[in-house]
Amino acid sequence: MTWPDGRICTPCFVRAVETYGACAWCEDERMLPGRDEHDRPICRICARITTDLDCRRCGAEAELIRRKLCVRCVLREDLEPLLAPNDPPDLRLKRLVNVLCAVDRPASIRTWMRGAAANALLTAIGRRELDLEHAALDALPQSTAVDHLRSLLVARHMLPDRGNEDLARFDRWLDHRLTELAPRPRIASALEPFARWHHARRLHDDADIIRNLNYATRGAKQEITEAGRFLAWLDDTHDVAFIDVDQRLIDEYLADGPSTRKTARNFINWHRSIGTVRVHAGRRRDGLSTPMAKDIERIEQLGRLMRVTDMPLAPRVIGLLMLLYGTPIGRLVQLQRDAVTEAPDGIRIDLGGSQPALVPGPISQLMYEMTTTTAATRTATVDAGWLIPGVRIGRHVHPDSVRERLRAIGITVLAGRNATLADLTQQLHPAVLADVLGIGTPTLTNHALRAGMAFASYPNAPRASR
Repeated sequence: MTWPDGRICTPCFVRAVETYGACAWCEDERMLPGRDEHDRPICRICARITTDLDCRRCGAEAELIRRKLCVRCVLREDLEPLLAPNDPPDLRLKRLVNVLCAVDRPASIRTWMRGAAANALLTAIGRRELDLEHAALDALPQSTAVDHLRSLLVARHMLPDRGNEDLARFDRWLDHRLTELAPRPRIASALEPFARWHHARRLHDDADIIRNLNYATRGAKQEITEAGRFLAWLDDTHDVAFIDVDQRLIDEYLADGPSTRKTARNFINWHRSIGTVRVHAGRRRDGLSTPMAKDIERIEQLGRLMRVTDMPLAPRVIGLLMLLYGTPIGRLVQLQRDAVTEAPDGIRIDLGGSQPALVPGPISQLMYEMTTTTAATRTATVDAGWLIPGVRIGRHVHPDSVRERLRAIGITVLAGRNATLADLTQQLHPAVLADVLGIGTPTLTNHALRAGMAFASYPNAPRASR
């Protein structure tokens, strides 16, 4: 394709037709595919570009991708046969078509719906085989297509908000797990009270105060899963019901096999606490993983994150904040935009303490760039206020995706965080540091003592149970 200033390649053409704003010459708000001699964006008329970029149906200036139609009109053409909102007439399906076509980046919806799972999902809805209800979506195998559609429907108030989706997903998982174990009453009868009374009830009661329900539900799943394996071992290997277990079998199970078996301790001790059994499994002592051998390694990783250019900005900033303040990634991804404020002395970030922390200059520049750039992953006109929106509509970026990106460039996440906290607790007293980081004083005191803090501070250390 040739424009007045020469031939233009496909990537540059796509970038040009996706640029909108006020023309530097005529000041009209419209597409700005041209550039003047000062490299300022200008409109087609001022740039004398004669390429046809007007959609024949809606008249919008846009890239024309099929029969002189823009991507938004093409998306509507593709959606209506799938969802059949007029055959028979269904107001909710008409609204769903309008919602999908009104997203900021309709091309992303076209890409999503071309996937086999998403296409099958929309086809089932259009054939009236699948109701737009939580229960109907819950009955389907879990997939990104289902999660994406559910997020969109909730964000646009087409489905009721069930609260935290991690908690709702845990409830579905637990129901499915207990249903699978129903044919084995020896296992199910011992596992269900622990799963529902201890874990599910606690998660629901404390949902508003648990900082990271994703971590909490995953931990609960692991304990329930390991408890089920322990009960299956008793049943299959020794033909013993849990209510008849003796201390010898408890010790044998915990002494042999992989270290994950120790996760069943909580299950055993909980049943002891309510009087089901008299055996015990000891207490799991919370240990701190080994930090980096030298603080210089942490400094090197900070420098690597500052220099890397082939990584998206969001995980870089999260990694820098983790290595700077020792805040877990699971908490950093949940920050709202209003947690970052501009002050006379620079950018400050609220990490959950009583006062915001000052972000050093070089890192604050990257943070400012991130907060002022519209997230490229946003696919619908829904703003949940997250500092770093994720791919799922109305959700923040998933912590696991951030960890994977950081580990891919050699960032040691847990060891780096521990090294950060060990260093910070040598500079500030744990009680003072807790006010800034929003991390419990006992946790910080553990890091301080492990790093060799002065013995005079030992009264703040948490007492180990005897």
